[in-house]
Amino acid sequence: MGSADDPDCVVDPQCRVIGVDGLRVVDSSIFPEITNGNLNGPSIMVGEKAADMILERTPLPASNLEPWIHPHWQTEQR
Repeated sequence: MGSADDPDCVVDPQCRVIGVDGLRVVDSSIFPEITNGNLNGPSIMVGEKAADMILERTPLPASNLEPWIHPHWQTEQR
């Protein structure tokens, strides 16, 4: 994923295949870096983001909230 002038990129930031009209790729193969965890969550996120771009919806505002961590995560099951 990247700009159209980068020879190593296959899709642009809107998930459109560079050089092919009317084709998008929306799965974990477009990730610019290899994810070292479960691909389910990031793949769903990419699908939802691409759907919003296709439908021309306004993106959600950025959020810098801290993730919730169970206060007794070391001793209790999560």
